[in-house]
Amino acid sequence: MVMVMVMHAEINVNGAPVEAQVKQFPGFHGHLLSKHYAGYITVGSELNKRHLHYHFVASERNPIKDPVTFFINGGPGCSAYAAIIHNIGPFKIDETVFRVKDPIRVKRHPYSWSQVSSLLFVDSPVGAGYSYADNEQDYVSDDSITVADLYAFLNKWFSEYSEFISNPFYIAGSSYSGVYVPLLAQEIVNGNEGNYGVYINLKGYSLGNGAIDIHFENNYVVPFAYRMGFISDEQYNDLARSCGGLYWNNEDPDCKRNMEIFRGLIKGIYEYHVLCLPCHFKMGLTMEDSIESQLHGESEYDMYCHDYEVNPRRLFDSRTARELLHAMPAEISGAFERCSKRIKYRRNILNLTPYHLNLTSKGYRTFFYNGDHDMRMPYIATLEWIKSLNYSQIEKWHPWFVGDQIAGYAVRFTNNLLFATLRGGGHTPFESMPRETLEAYQRWIDGADSL
Repeated sequence: MVMVMVMHAEINVNGAPVEAQVKQFPGFHGHLLSKHYAGYITVGSELNKRHLHYHFVASERNPIKDPVTFFINGGPGCSAYAAIIHNIGPFKIDETVFRVKDPIRVKRHPYSWSQVSSLLFVDSPVGAGYSYADNEQDYVSDDSITVADLYAFLNKWFSEYSEFISNPFYIAGSSYSGVYVPLLAQEIVNGNEGNYGVYINLKGYSLGNGAIDIHFENNYVVPFAYRMGFISDEQYNDLARSCGGLYWNNEDPDCKRNMEIFRGLIKGIYEYHVLCLPCHFKMGLTMEDSIESQLHGESEYDMYCHDYEVNPRRLFDSRTARELLHAMPAEISGAFERCSKRIKYRRNILNLTPYHLNLTSKGYRTFFYNGDHDMRMPYIATLEWIKSLNYSQIEKWHPWFVGDQIAGYAVRFTNNLLFATLRGGGHTPFESMPRETLEAYQRWIDGADSL
């Protein structure tokens, strides 16, 4: 069971800009359990200013001592507020009172990571959420530009919130931010070792179903599907024989033919959580489709039956929400979208293994976890990639528990590397398995070597 001592908002964040304090969250009618701050940090040059919007949630447990977790959203180009209301933040959209014309209501998230850590979110790259640039060309971005801006952002943010500079600092993310997280961690290490920028007390980083290596991500879909029973022994053997174990970018005619058959067999399966009904839902459907989809969901945490586009836009695009969160008007920052369409993004760093090797060899703690029913980023892809680092196993595959229930399975490696599955979890396990994910993260940041 997650044990949390709530301190509420009595502990002040003394160094923060007074004007940045958030007194009320859009759609939420209740007492904030800790201090919230939001505003802009400007990076870039005098001629190319990029204004990154952030939201900071002080820990509800003990913000003076608790770690600061910098959670980077994926996409690329999805707003931090998607993470705040859908993933690990203190709020959830209240779907139980949803009506088309009613105001969007927000309720407390009972498994928010703010119970055990201060949380820092940012709309990144520029153009995501409330972030905006002075020049249109800055909406053309890539991994290198994004990480450089994030590092510049942290330097300026810590200058304004200097009381947190000595707190343990962790970077966390999921999905595409698996690219950003190790790159930013390496940039912080370079700055700390090279004595440039603010010294950031980095302790480690964590990734949930994160992008790790294009080869592993794509090549383990077939073995995962076989393990799940989506293809027969005969079909898997034909694939293995014709493709030679290489199922991605293989031009062999027999392999291509068998892969076409394979794709036909899994066509009706929702890749982000293979056990969930699609609910006639895919991100970006119309309001009518989303209302219909809600009729099929039984769990309030069933992410696949939520409306992911319209509700956040209705909630955060209003003038009132912008004023509460100290965001610029739409005329300046643009209309709010959960995931921005104005960013022209290119992935330019494909191989992240050298960064992980360097960081783990220096002793930084790492925690990789996967929902075990995600076919987009299969858990076996992450595990096999970790094994390619050639680290020894300290604890072999074993169950870990929340209460008396098996929450998943874990393997502990040398160099402070921990891997775990979330049993029944999908692509974003903190949505489908919120209690278990919080429990795992709390144990890890509180210093546990194993779950």
